[in-house]
Amino acid sequence: MKKGLLVGLLAIGLNSFSQIYVGEKCKITFFSETKLENIDATNSVTKPVFNAKTGDFAIKASQNAFVFKSAFMQEHYNENYVESEKFPYATFKGKVQETIDYSKDGTHNVTMVGTLDMHGVELPRTISGTISVKGGTITMDSKFDVKVADHKIKVPSLYVEKIAESVQVTFHTEMAPLKK
Repeated sequence: MKKGLLVGLLAIGLNSFSQIYVGEKCKITFFSETKLENIDATNSVTKPVFNAKTGDFAIKASQNAFVFKSAFMQEHYNENYVESEKFPYATFKGKVQETIDYSKDGTHNVTMVGTLDMHGVELPRTISGTISVKGGTITMDSKFDVKVADHKIKVPSLYVEKIAESVQVTFHTEMAPLKK
């Protein structure tokens, strides 16, 4: 995990340690709703990195860290859909477009522009959300959709009615300044 954090820090260009925030709590969920079945999973082990000075943001989420209600669903997700052995991570590298004074408490609507890399397919993304600053902690929240076909994730014909074409992703993190 430390190696991943170091790579993330380097990827977003460290200018000043005092401006770097790391996710202490992070929760990524996805939800697929169809007439036949709802599928949801949660990843709570990811540690995003944010440079408040530049607005750069990076996250690397292990596909194996998504936990499902059913071990059978989890196995199929990793083996048949995201092929986590071949594509172990989903990543997003982006930049907050708005200028925010992170030294002052408040909540801000933001837009993050970047690249989502999932299942070996990199796509440009614009993601809306909120950033809240309170007592030196930065909280980020977002909800967006990911089309399964856009990332070349193949759904076997037997399961096509059980998996939505577009999966809703919810993201929440509470970030604290990186300790030197």
